[in-house]
This record gives sequence, C-alpha cells and structure tokens, in this order.
Amino acid sequence: MKIKKICLMLLIMVVGIGIVGCNGKKDDSSTKGEDNKEGKTKIVVGTSASYKPWAFQENDELKGFEMEVWEEIAKRNNYDLDYKLGQFSGLIGMLDSGEIDTIAHQMSITPEREEKYAFSSPYAYSYYDLFVKEDSEFKTKEDLKGKKVGCWLGGNGEATLRAMNEKYNLGFEIITFDGAPMEEEVKIGRLDGLWQGEVKTNTVIEENGFPLRGLGDRETFEINAYPFRKDEKGEKMAKEVANTLEEMHKDGTLKKLSEKWFNLDVSSK
Repeated sequence: MKIKKICLMLLIMVVGIGIVGCNGKKDDSSTKGEDNKEGKTKIVVGTSASYKPWAFQENDELKGFEMEVWEEIAKRNNYDLDYKLGQFSGLIGMLDSGEIDTIAHQMSITPEREEKYAFSSPYAYSYYDLFVKEDSEFKTKEDLKGKKVGCWLGGNGEATLRAMNEKYNLGFEIITFDGAPMEEEVKIGRLDGLWQGEVKTNTVIEENGFPLRGLGDRETFEINAYPFRKDEKGEKMAKEVANTLEEMHKDGTLKKLSEKWFNLDVSSK
C-alpha cells in the first residue's frame, strides 16, 4: 500500500509540473536567437564580393555599401539575411534558378531586365567613364579608336560600351573580364582603356596608387535597383524592399551610407 501511495504522489507531481509548464510563461533563459528567428522571412542575396567599394571581402568578411544597405533593409523588414557568392556573370543564372532571391552588385535597370524581373525602387545612380594611363596621349573616346578597351562581362557596362562603340563607330577591340582587375591590365599596357563605373575605378586608383585617369566622358549613367523573380515571393519582396528604400531615401540613410563608402552621394542623380 505504501508503494502505491508513493507512486500516486509521484504521478500527481509530474502532472502538476506539466500543467504549470503548459500554462505558465516561457522561461527567460530560453534561447533568444531561436526566438528571434521565428516569423522571419529568409532572403538570400547573391554577390560576387569583388567590386570594391560596392561589395567586397576583407578577412573573409563581406563589406561594402551593398552589404550595409541590405543589413538595414533586413532589419526594417525582419528578414533573415544570408549571402551567396558567385561570379558576376553567373549571378543572373543563380537568380533564375532560385538559388538566390536577388542580386547586390550595382545591378542596373534595363528594358530587357524589366520585362523579366520585378525591380525594387532605385537606390543608386552610377556614372560610367573611360579610364586610361595617366601619361597616355588619349584625351577623348575618339582617341581610343581601334584600341583595346576592357569591361565587365555580361553587365550593363558591356552593353553600354558596345552601344557606344557602334554609335560612334569607334572600332574598339572589346575585352571582357569577370573578376580580374582591369585597372592592372591598363597599368601594364595589355589594355589601352577600360569602361567601368567611376566610383569603383576611382577607389581602385586611389587605394593602389595606379597612374590612371578618367576621360570625363560621363554621358552614360545607370539606375541601380534590386531584381527579383516575377513570382509570388519575388514580387512581394520587391514591393517590401522598394518601400524600405523609399523610407531610407527620405530619412537620409542612403545618403549617409553613400557618403561613407564613396565620399559622394550616389543616392540621387
């Protein structure tokens, strides 16, 4: 009988603990990181991380203007942010296949891309220029007629360079690159010039002391925005990110980040 009573008392204690556990408040010592993950929308952002100061790696850490813009977007939308690296020329394929949700690599809005992707609102306006060796005789784009000019493979830079080449009948020998430093190629003479965003090129020139200069041919600029697939998830994210970027324009966050990384405001034309 004593054994039965003891067993009955133990059973009552176990049931009582279970009731308290179900109806009581959560213990404050529970893992806060797991609690914070609840309800978050995961978003995977693709980048080549080889386009300083827009997006680059330093001691295995992703840094740059794009990264800080996305950290702010994620914070304001309760996103669980993750990055996936790839060559610039392969990022579009990764987006199409669903490996990533969008691209952080100074992507520009073009009519062709607008047909295929849902874009956020613009976050930057980026001018292109031709750069040559400082001591070269080249003063204008016409001076580079028939010369070797480099650009990034598959990007808006390649498209605009080819359009310029055709429009002005310049006869450029266009050499495309995918991650290699074109500035070095101009410095050692394997290229006569390069066509690239002026912010990126000026940063490389300043940091490495390269004897290069721009021709001041700023007739081309691109409007940068984030592309998403035209499916339910992509279009929802595009709207959310667009709204957030508009907020960041209004409260000065984009201007502040731009001036931090570029020493100029690319958030407006």
